[in-house]
Amino acid sequence: MEGITPKEQRRLAALESYNVLDTPREQDFDDIAALASAICGTPIAVVNLIGDGRQFFKAEVGLGVRETPLDSSFCARAILEQDFMVIPDATKDPRFVCNPLVTGEPHIRFYAGALLKSDDGLAIGTVCALGYEPKELTEGQKTSLQALARQVMSQLELRRTLHSMSHDLALERRLSAKRHIRASKVESKNEELLVNDARSKAAHDAGRIGIFEVDIATDEMIVSEEFCRIFGVPLQRHYATSVFQKLIIDEDKKKASEAVSRGDTTAPLSVEYRVRRGSDQRVRWIARRAQFVEDEAGKPVKMIGVIIDITDTKRKDARIAALLSLGDRLRVGKTVEDIARITSEILAEGLAVNRAGYSTLNSSTDSLYVEFNWLAPDAVSIAGHHALNGFRATINRLEVGDTLAVPNINAASWLEKDAEAYTAIGVRSFVKVPIIDRGVLVGMLFAHDSKPRFWSKPELDFAWGVADRAYAAIARLNAEAEQRILNQELSHRLKNTLSIVQAIAAQTLRNVTEKDAVAAFNGRLQALSSAHDVLVRQSWSTARLREVIEKVMHLHASDGKILVSGPDVPLGPKAGLSLSLLLHELGTNAIKYGSLSTETGTVEISWDVSGEADKLVLTLKWEEKGGPPALEPERKGFGTRLIGMGIAGTGDVEKYFTPTGLVATFRAPMTLVIEVGE
Repeated sequence: MEGITPKEQRRLAALESYNVLDTPREQDFDDIAALASAICGTPIAVVNLIGDGRQFFKAEVGLGVRETPLDSSFCARAILEQDFMVIPDATKDPRFVCNPLVTGEPHIRFYAGALLKSDDGLAIGTVCALGYEPKELTEGQKTSLQALARQVMSQLELRRTLHSMSHDLALERRLSAKRHIRASKVESKNEELLVNDARSKAAHDAGRIGIFEVDIATDEMIVSEEFCRIFGVPLQRHYATSVFQKLIIDEDKKKASEAVSRGDTTAPLSVEYRVRRGSDQRVRWIARRAQFVEDEAGKPVKMIGVIIDITDTKRKDARIAALLSLGDRLRVGKTVEDIARITSEILAEGLAVNRAGYSTLNSSTDSLYVEFNWLAPDAVSIAGHHALNGFRATINRLEVGDTLAVPNINAASWLEKDAEAYTAIGVRSFVKVPIIDRGVLVGMLFAHDSKPRFWSKPELDFAWGVADRAYAAIARLNAEAEQRILNQELSHRLKNTLSIVQAIAAQTLRNVTEKDAVAAFNGRLQALSSAHDVLVRQSWSTARLREVIEKVMHLHASDGKILVSGPDVPLGPKAGLSLSLLLHELGTNAIKYGSLSTETGTVEISWDVSGEADKLVLTLKWEEKGGPPALEPERKGFGTRLIGMGIAGTGDVEKYFTPTGLVATFRAPMTLVIEVGE
């Protein structure tokens, strides 16, 4: 497209997105052309699409041709206008006075054209009326012609939408129309069987369906024009089957038919496979439905069927599946690089691009950093640091929160200063979604393609969905990092506070004669400090039961004297602190009076969780062995009352004073055990 202006390249890309050039005549568009002729009272009316160097007539009245060059086109001038162009007398208009259509046959004098505009405002053609006599239009005629132009665009938009929808019904109808063909029709001309079949033409016109017929004996094919367009090969009726088999992706070749499987009728009749189009090398998904035609002896002589491009449907299904899996995958991400890797893979999978990734921006250093980029086999990595200067126009748009979808960088005039940087990394089209935090651009999710391509609304919706989830995941990581810093600061300050309390207590109680009470007080502070350390590591949400037990009991005895067993159980902050104090009291008593007061004594701490799913109960057992006989204390001090409160203050405690030591069982509902609280 060398020599074409950027704006013209954008316009041509918009036209291409409707897939309407070179399609057969359709009644809906023919009716619009007829109405335009009747409304304007002219012998000629056209639904005209302006392509690259030519104009294609989707519908026409009074011309008798489907395509003409642009050199002498009135419509090529009309698309430069805002919405409507009327020429009452071409012989008096300096723009057309020398036009060969005016000075010679057919001696055009009058022209009126209403623009056909894409959804982003680009003119792709006109609905126009032409006459051999000078003429003026009333306001009502102008309005009517513009209304017809809007109807044409509605039809084109509908076609584009329907093309991405399910194709199975159309295919099955096409095949059912073919099932009556038997041996008597095998001897008919191939062209009559394939092209002149009215049902084939109807399916071809309405459904963008390619039709084919394979002669099993010669391995030659007759194909429709749409079949050629789908495979990206020159338009012709006759081909060898090998031409199309070579275009099938290697991994999918076994799914398609071949000479042997067609000969013995083992070839699958309903199949989907990928091809690499001959014209642009793009990978497309094809659905093929076929059946065999037999002669009178029952021998297969032909394979006939239809194909349709289902790439859009496949990509839509892939995008839905990708978004459904994205949330689960992001939850396991521990770093920004993890998030970047996961979202890049999902974005590339859903958009089928050459490169996708995530980059962060640093305005202070005027640079961006590509955390990770997913790459197609032929793509080059751009991971690492890049100067913002090369992408300044892009960044300016992203900073105001715009999502950028550029079908062709060379056609986007606002990207002129960035074009060189994009060319250096092999990018011709892209989608970029900004990540904004507190009004500041902090990153972007990007998808790059090495060829120009139109980005559909579903594709942009998918990119936004991925970006939203990526932003939420990164925000979670940042919040967790900030929480860890805050917890560390709180932990430091609380430890200082506990140290000050211990120092004050030591000074205040230094002359107290009951040294045991002072030691007990200090021990309880240490138990609180140990529980606090465990909770801080878990961000004050939940600790683990085993970790709390081991941390507290480490203050009382070596590992060999404390035997711990039980499943993994989470503890909320309240249960964690109360259990720490409870274990401290039990451990202190065991050192003074119980099994830990002897060299051979031990303490076994075990637990389990039982009960119905909604009524689970934690049962924790403290059992002293190898110590002196346990005696129930005569005086109920603070420590005794603390033990009697149980886990999280439930009071569900059973104590047995046995000859070998204390045995105590504590129970608490799991709803209280794991309660985080306010």
